[in-house]
Amino acid sequence: METLLIEVHDQNSLNLLQDLEALGIIQVLQRTPKPVSGQKLSERFAGSIPKEEGEALNRYIAQSRNEWERPI
Repeated sequence: METLLIEVHDQNSLNLLQDLEALGIIQVLQRTPKPVSGQKLSERFAGSIPKEEGEALNRYIAQSRNEWERPI
C-alpha cells in the first residue's frame, strides 16, 4: 500500500476519485479546505494560538533580534 498526495484541478477529477473510493479501490484520507479568497491571513489565523503563547513568542523574537544587533 502506498500513500500519495494528489492535487485535484477540476470537478471531474474529484468525481472520478469519489467513484474510485465508492468502489473500494482507493481511500480518501484527508480533504483540505479551499483557501478563503479575499480574506487576509491575519484574519484567517487570528486566535490560532493562545494570546500568552503569542506574546511569549514576540518577546523571544525581540530578544533574538537584539542579540544579533549587539557588538561582539
